[in-house]
Amino acid sequence: MTRWLRVAAVWCAVATVSIAWAQAPETWDRYLDGYRGPYRGQVIDADTKAPLAGAVVVAMWRRDRVHPLQMTTENYAVREVITDSEGRFALDARDIEHGAPKRTRRPEFLIFLPGYGSFPRFQKAPTGFVGDVFEGPGTTVELPSVEGPEERRRHLMTFSPHSFSETPHKDLPELVRRVNEERIAIGLTPYPSLEKE
Repeated sequence: MTRWLRVAAVWCAVATVSIAWAQAPETWDRYLDGYRGPYRGQVIDADTKAPLAGAVVVAMWRRDRVHPLQMTTENYAVREVITDSEGRFALDARDIEHGAPKRTRRPEFLIFLPGYGSFPRFQKAPTGFVGDVFEGPGTTVELPSVEGPEERRRHLMTFSPHSFSETPHKDLPELVRRVNEERIAIGLTPYPSLEKE
């Protein structure tokens, strides 16, 4: 029975990796091949097209580790920047990417601003595959406003700062601050700090 469980686990892992790869364009490699930044973009209101200053842009690098019969993924590094008065940001991660170990993935991004839908799940633009949109010249991200406390609460519950860092109060203070602004605005208590932070 144990052997069958191992075989099933291997097949599940293969299926999971296959699905993830199927979503990316054929020419896109998920792993770093040297320094890819600086990462750039502009964040604007999807309706008014006005720049959104003060949005938090989080980049997170994950690393795949290969073990017998399985592969695990762990957080490797995280960094945050804030959009300026024109809604623009530039994130230089030369120190992270030059020293990255083998099988470190290209960064994933989160953009969050209280009262708005976040990137990468709720933006109006860009659409489609967004794995490399901030490389090179970057892109413009259009965030829709989120109306009403219930919709804002549902949106806020779609992610947790702890999914980006075990110590978000230390590593991502601006993200935690903006999340707490949103939590307080909709009648929730501030995001809890863990003792190990």
